[in-house]
Amino acid sequence: MKPAYFGFTCIIAVYLLVLSCVSGPASISEEELYSLGKAYYDLGKYTEAEIWFQKASKYSKTKNASMYYLGRIAFQQQKYTKAASIFEILLNKDKDNVILLKAAAFSNLKALNFEKAELYYRRVIELVPESKESKYGYALVLYGIQKYSESYQLLKEMKADDGNDKDALLLLARTEKMLAYPEAIDHYSQWLKKNDDPQILKEYAEVAEQLALYSRAIEALKKIKQTNREELAGLQKGEVDFRIGRLIIFADPLDNQGFKHIESALSAGYQNKEQFDVLLADTRLTETQKRTLQTLFYDNKDHEKKY
Repeated sequence: MKPAYFGFTCIIAVYLLVLSCVSGPASISEEELYSLGKAYYDLGKYTEAEIWFQKASKYSKTKNASMYYLGRIAFQQQKYTKAASIFEILLNKDKDNVILLKAAAFSNLKALNFEKAELYYRRVIELVPESKESKYGYALVLYGIQKYSESYQLLKEMKADDGNDKDALLLLARTEKMLAYPEAIDHYSQWLKKNDDPQILKEYAEVAEQLALYSRAIEALKKIKQTNREELAGLQKGEVDFRIGRLIIFADPLDNQGFKHIESALSAGYQNKEQFDVLLADTRLTETQKRTLQTLFYDNKDHEKKY
């Protein structure tokens, strides 16, 4: 046990002993109740802290401060809707309190209540326009409610493309992807230079395909396959081979490796009729390619019936 932690625990123990020796509950002041809650909170003992903050919140002198920490405890416990509700109650009495506005905004964001989060973030930025953290949160909310153009403008104002904030850079790339802006590929590339996330590699491949940069898309998907991270990328078993195969077919109609990858995907158990139909309807395919794919899909179904 660390000395500082041990000492702090001893102080609490002595404090509780003293309190237990007094004549009764009425002898415990609201400040003492609040102090015990804060001590437990600082130790990360949120259940114990909540008990004391609940007691302290019944007194007018320590009510608001105790409720604020009850909101923070709810947030730490991932009870985001409850946390947001507590912060909103406090905002009714202090509507321009930036700390409470930020807490309410972030709690609503985590609770996926984007409409409320948008209102609170907008107010924070009005009061503290230089707050980059709040601007990022606001841009994230705008992205969440599909206001991509507004999110993009805010991220550009933040200079998210300078790469100093990797989260803002990634959000910029994703926003540009939704807006079909070609610079998305550069910002995904910039992010991937210092990070290696299979989900982002998949998104990068999708953007590269949109720009007909098939070799770059294939390279990204192969990185996912080589490190066995299909599931982490949100892909089904065999799906990465299916995606690589279709890209090779588009990139070079004479390269039979595309069909081999698709065959491998089917052998691995990949079955997605919707994706098969989309591929067969793609205008980039020649009639010969369509027939070959139809044979692959039908043969795979026959194989399943036999076994």
